[in-house]
Formats: sequence, structure tokens, C-alpha cells
Amino acid sequence: MELRKALTTSTSATINHHINSLGDFQLLPGLLPGINAGAERLAALNRTVRDKLGEESALKAYYGEEVLSIPEATLDALARCYMTVFNESWGESWTEASAKREIKDSLQWNPSRIPLLSLLFKDADIIGFCWVLLLDKSALSMERDMPWELSDAEKSGGLAISTYWMDEVVKKDRIMFIKELGALKEHRQKVSPFLSIPLFERAVQMGYDVAFLWTNVYSKAFKWGLGVGFSPVHFFITNNLLLMYGSVKGSLDTLKAVVDASFSKQSQYYMIKNINKYLLKGEARN
Repeated sequence: MELRKALTTSTSATINHHINSLGDFQLLPGLLPGINAGAERLAALNRTVRDKLGEESALKAYYGEEVLSIPEATLDALARCYMTVFNESWGESWTEASAKREIKDSLQWNPSRIPLLSLLFKDADIIGFCWVLLLDKSALSMERDMPWELSDAEKSGGLAISTYWMDEVVKKDRIMFIKELGALKEHRQKVSPFLSIPLFERAVQMGYDVAFLWTNVYSKAFKWGLGVGFSPVHFFITNNLLLMYGSVKGSLDTLKAVVDASFSKQSQYYMIKNINKYLLKGEARN
């Protein structure tokens, strides 16, 4: 359930430079409060991960400047997973080396674009990943945060819509950008809530109320977004792309309900109802 549209061979290398090199930043102590409580919540979630996915499974999370301490072996494992996910699902042409460059570029530490990352391991292999960026409204960028396939005019229009929505509709100054969410095919059905929950929890803890993602209407991510309560705010039409916005806390509650109810059909009722309501299907039409 990957968020992005497929890359072509000719364009895949061009997006490696959306975020320019930031150089050395002084780390900001106290930027991410409540570390102990967060560690306890992650430990509790990992007990559920082992129960639902097996004893060999483990979830790890990196918040803010912690991305600087990710071991090189972990980056290599993440690059292999990233390459496999997007090459198999979208027909892209990543190598381990190009995937690793993209990952490092996306996860650079910057106090105005705070990265949060979660990884799901099966033994030493990574089988799923999610990362988000926590942004002030002023840090939103059409080059870095709008769909890369669009013209500058379309990106500018998307950014203007986003700014208007934040200023005039929800009246918020900060936002969470869901940048990547992916898992290997054989594990995809159950892992996305586990990957999302620790990042959404940290965002809520830091005072981020709203989130957005971009994807296309034919992706599974579109229905995932609808299911967790996101709404399409702007359709670009080009390549069937759209921006979706929603509540971080509301989505977190939905994801937790699915996990707490053991991924039963009943636990996913509200996600399915949200999807059908938007798509005018089933009982939601009434």
C-alpha cells in the first residue's frame, strides 16, 4: 500500500535531490519530549506485533535527530526493502544504491522538517517502512512536498490550495506530511497500522493535529486514506493525482481500533464504511 505514483526509469533519479544537503545542525535538546513514555508505548506495541506477526517480528522507531544514529546495516536493509516494494508494485527501477541515496536524502535531519521513521523487522530483514515529516506551514514547499510529476504551475496551485485549507478551513500552523508507507507484498495486509501508529502518536504528542499525503486515485493508498478518515482536498487530474488531508488523532484512533480488535472484519467496519461513503457504495449510499 505505497503512497506514490510509479516512477519512470528516466525520472527516478531526478527526485533524489528534492531536499538539498543541509549540512551540520546543532541538535536541539528537549525538542521531542516524553521519550520514556514513547518508549513504553512502543514496547507495548511490540508485544502486540510479536503476538500478531510472530516472535521474530519487531518494530523500531526513530524520531527527529535520532535518524542520524541509524546503523549503516539498517539503512542497507531498508534500501533492499524499498527497492523491492517499489520495483515490484510500481515497475520502478531502483537499485540498492539508488534506493539508499533516496532514503538518506529524504531522512536528513532539519529542525524545520522533522523526520519520523518506523521500520518493521522480521529477524534481520526489514519488511515494511513508514516515514513522515513534521512541518511548520511556512516550511511547505512546492518542490519538495507536491507531487514531483507535475508542472511548476500545478505544484504552485496545489501549494496554494494547501495553504488556504490550513489558513481558512482548519486554521492550523503545523502539519504532518506522510511521505512513504510501504511493505513487502506478502506482509502488506497487516503491517500498515503497526508502522503508522508510533509516528502518529509522536506527532499528536508534539501538537500536530492535521496531516496530508499525495497519491493517485487508483492506488491502494487512496482507499487507505479514505478508510482512516482523510478527505481529498485537491485533484490535480494529471496522472490521477490528488492531495488528501485529515486528522492525525482521528486516524490514530482508527488504526489502534483495528489492531486492538485483532484485524477482525468488525474492527475494519469503520474504515470500510468511510471508503464506501466517499465512493457511494453499499449501505453508505443511504
